Amino acid sequence: MGAHLNAYTAREQTVYYARCFKQDTPACVEIISDILQNSKLDEAAIEREREVILREQEEVDKQFEEVVFDHLHATAFPGQDLGRTILGPKENILSIKRDDLVNYIGTNYRADRMVLVSAGGVPHEEVVKLAEKHFGKIPPSGKYATLGGGAQKSKPRFVGSEVRIRDDTMQHAHIALAVEGVGHKHPDYWTMLVMQAIVGNWDRAMGSAPHLGSRFSNIVAKNGLANSFMSFSTSYSDTGLWGIYLVSENRVQLDDLVHFCLRVLSLLLVEEVNCRNGHGCHFR
Repeated sequence: MGAHLNAYTAREQTVYYARCFKQDTPACVEIISDILQNSKLDEAAIEREREVILREQEEVDKQFEEVVFDHLHATAFPGQDLGRTILGPKENILSIKRDDLVNYIGTNYRADRMVLVSAGGVPHEEVVKLAEKHFGKIPPSGKYATLGGGAQKSKPRFVGSEVRIRDDTMQHAHIALAVEGVGHKHPDYWTMLVMQAIVGNWDRAMGSAPHLGSRFSNIVAKNGLANSFMSFSTSYSDTGLWGIYLVSENRVQLDDLVHFCLRVLSLLLVEEVNCRNGHGCHFR
């Protein structure tokens, strides 16, 4: 049918999805339903996938941005689920068994912990009927079913801390600075996205690099403090991280770079509070 079928895992959810022509929607929903409810979990297939995940882990470890953000989560939410990496430690990948997968699916793939979503040329009523047809027999997760979404766990505790890994053989420094953000449903979710846009992204390779409207980008460009920076606002169900990721080969002025970065973060947060209290906003 020419459709695209894939899956990915994030820190809070596993997603199975398909892109297809609208007339093939029923077939794709049926396929996804079959994957979720009737997978054989063949031992040979598990072993093949184990090798795939190990190779994926090796590739992720080569991507400095991924490594830095893993460390950022680990130090912001130490000893908590949100602070763990998505792929997990190598010893877990090597030791996980079929029974572990069966138990996980039986515990977590429950009606009150799943959602079927569609976008595009698919009528809502049709999606509801497909959900009832293919997922209607999935039971809820016992005593937790009456608590509603998000009530099964406590809010992760954000910890202000720091991690430094020094390697003088590396050409660039990779730095992530963040404060506690907000969850998807928080009233300040959109405010944090606006603040992210105000800081923006910058790369010295861009032709317009010295002339962007961001004050921080002008400071960085004028003084040659960094190769690039990227603001981010990452939201989860009940918390998040908001900050800036920087890459610099100017090791001599890293303290200056961090100083101006922290100044931008603090000024934005102060102005956000002023706006909330009705004192006016003066973003510069």
